[in-house]
Amino acid sequence: MLVKGVCMRPFYIYKSKHGIYYVQFTDERTQVRLSARSTGQRSYTDALRVACAWLRDGVPEKGRARPVDDVATVKAFLGLLENGKIVSSELERIAGSLSRLGVGVTVSGDSVGTDFQVPVVESTKTLLVPFLDSFWTYETSPYVQDKVIHKQRIGRQHCHTSRQRVAHWCEYFTESKYLEDVTTSDLKGFERFLAEKGLSAASLNHILIVGKTAFKWAVANGKLSADPSSGLTRYGKDTKARDILSDEEVKAILSVKWEDERARVASLVAMTCGLRAGEILGLRVCDIGENRLHVRHSWSTFEGLKSTKNGKERVVPLLPFVRLEVLRLARSNPFGWDPERFVFYGNLPDRPVVINVIHDAFKKALARIGISESLRKERNIVFHSWRHYYAKVVADRVDQRKAQLALGHMTAAMTEHYANHRTEGDLQVVELALGNAFSSVLSG
Repeated sequence: MLVKGVCMRPFYIYKSKHGIYYVQFTDERTQVRLSARSTGQRSYTDALRVACAWLRDGVPEKGRARPVDDVATVKAFLGLLENGKIVSSELERIAGSLSRLGVGVTVSGDSVGTDFQVPVVESTKTLLVPFLDSFWTYETSPYVQDKVIHKQRIGRQHCHTSRQRVAHWCEYFTESKYLEDVTTSDLKGFERFLAEKGLSAASLNHILIVGKTAFKWAVANGKLSADPSSGLTRYGKDTKARDILSDEEVKAILSVKWEDERARVASLVAMTCGLRAGEILGLRVCDIGENRLHVRHSWSTFEGLKSTKNGKERVVPLLPFVRLEVLRLARSNPFGWDPERFVFYGNLPDRPVVINVIHDAFKKALARIGISESLRKERNIVFHSWRHYYAKVVADRVDQRKAQLALGHMTAAMTEHYANHRTEGDLQVVELALGNAFSSVLSG
């Protein structure tokens, strides 16, 4: 409740649950707070500097600064409009102005001033940001439903991440921006805006794809006459290659004490079987064969147990030593032994361990062999580097088709055709190569 004669501060700063500071400016005339805006800062001091700059120079909107007073004026006008404080004669003047701007408006009611209907804007246009948010909402998106109907794969995790990236679009485009009004020039301005964030080329591509995919769908479904993103240049790939451990480093890291046994065994499986992290988490006791590992599923936080990345099951050689380690871990499951239990168990019987546990323990094991966090980042070594290590070992020792068979890669139609016709002889060749390759790093 406002107290007469007491002035509110020009703005208020608060921290969101995601750690980003937001600012709310105050309308000096009405003493009402305006809509909160993200400063993009995680430090209060930096956020304060941004807020002061906006107060002085104006709030940035679509590449230009807009004075706080202007923002407050629009909010005050909308407040009067929505609360029925504008009389019919004034509404008619407003309707005339909107008409001259090309917006059709109908005003109804008498001229008493307290008994009238708020103008109804006759527009079939679609607001951009809500459209993008809805487009990437897995449960209700017509785009997703179309994919599912036609047996095409699209994951909940992908949609969730894409929906999060809509925040970048919301930060740049005004809330009143219509999908139909987006131009190539607007998108190039958006690219310049993103360029100042210091994001990787991959991140920039992902953010733009959120809109590009939606625009392409909108054209195909008659919501847009042309795709405004068709003239954009795709970002190049980041040049920093992912490093792998040397044989000496592999032997060292397998010799040190690990913070979590699940992470150590997961590394063994990734290194000697070439599984992705999600495929490792998705392993169940029933997937362990005598000398083969059946890669049937992948685990997703959002979707649970799902198909592998390429939608295909595969069988890979399982070395005797690694099999013993995997079985030993499975038998230590606090929820008991069961063919359907996850090998890499978590805190609940029907869920595997959280992937962060694996990643964190891997980083700490690296530190124990002298690879500090800064050096790890410099070399770009991550848990997925195990799969790269496996790929190198296999590729150096067997032909391309057998290597792709072991890795679950399908890079061309003919490769996919041959990979579907797996033979036991192929697996024996890979198994022999792996046994010879890993005998030194797994011994002692």
